[in-house]
Amino acid sequence: MTAPAHTLRVVFALSALACSVILVLFVRGRAEWTTVFWLQLAASSLVVASVICWLVFRQGRLRLIGVSLAHLARVFLPQLLYMYIASAFAITAIALAVIYGVTRSGANSLALAVLAGLWLSLWLAPSIASVTSWLKLRSANKNDA
Repeated sequence: MTAPAHTLRVVFALSALACSVILVLFVRGRAEWTTVFWLQLAASSLVVASVICWLVFRQGRLRLIGVSLAHLARVFLPQLLYMYIASAFAITAIALAVIYGVTRSGANSLALAVLAGLWLSLWLAPSIASVTSWLKLRSANKNDA
């Protein structure tokens, strides 16, 4: 059974939308949570995610052609795990540097940085894994031809 052609695109788009919501919430700061705020958040997040998806999906990128579901799972799931671990370490390191620079408290900074790294990686890793999986699947198809 072949995988739907837009599987990786859907995963990427949902991950990009989640990350754009987090980004807009971070940028907006401590705004009052009114109906207007939520509408602006939704609109801004959709615009950011749409632009990112448009840039990534150009020229047929992240489109699967003739890839079985089993092969996609064998490639995507390890990539998802690797990207989660790598992004968790990277985000934790960046967050630790920033938070420690502000608070000058080691234990509190480390705890908050680890929490930020583990949580933000949940939303970021699927999009990165989609791209790396597509690159692996594409190079495997070129080698088979």
